[in-house]
Amino acid sequence: MSQFSVAHANERVAIFIDGWNFAKATYEGLGVRVDFKRLLTALTGGRMLIRALYYIGEWSDEGFALMQSLRRARLVEGGAVYTPPDPTEIERKRAQQQGFIRMLNRNGYQVVKKPVKVFADGNTKADLDIELAIDMLTLADRCDRQILVSGDSDFVPVVKAVGMRGVRVQVVATQTPLAYNASPEHPRSFPARASDELLDAADEFTELRELVPHIVLQEHAQGRRGNRPFSPSPESMSSLPLDDDGLDDLD
Repeated sequence: MSQFSVAHANERVAIFIDGWNFAKATYEGLGVRVDFKRLLTALTGGRMLIRALYYIGEWSDEGFALMQSLRRARLVEGGAVYTPPDPTEIERKRAQQQGFIRMLNRNGYQVVKKPVKVFADGNTKADLDIELAIDMLTLADRCDRQILVSGDSDFVPVVKAVGMRGVRVQVVATQTPLAYNASPEHPRSFPARASDELLDAADEFTELRELVPHIVLQEHAQGRRGNRPFSPSPESMSSLPLDDDGLDDLD
């Protein structure tokens, strides 16, 4: 396994970022906000970039209304008082996610979106695994290296399949055992920790912690207000709903 390094300029690379997994690992696990321009530069590493794709779930009005209805029913059944979310705050967060998507589109990424599904039991899911896997297979004949930013074991089959086509697959994730805010009194396990099966299937593994100095948002490098780097919230990065919206976390 190798660490992050600059490769030959003529090596063609495609990048695939699992938005939910990445947001959980960086914001919740490592406690860092990411500068996505720096991220793309770091992952590309001087190579010839074919495509950088970012996969994200998106809340629709129908899905959000159904989620609120289910939560209201659970609270009423349990004898609790239901407080509806602030529509202004909801709209602000939707606008923030749209701003995040626009920023990615204008800075070298292609965003792949899928509506968040809400099930009768209250569970939610924006499953983009199939779309990501299809894109990896589609681009396999056009690149020498593929970088998968995710620790999800669901990608083991496609990593093996792409590798069999002669493409070198590099996984960027982390196996850090504890979150940044863990303590002896509150040993909080690391969210979105990379699976051993995925790392074994890949040709190379880059530990996400070692990339932090290269991708962290530099808050002090502001200059004028209009030149400040964009600082997305974790829910805009991944479609994670916030608890104060009355929603549960995505599965």
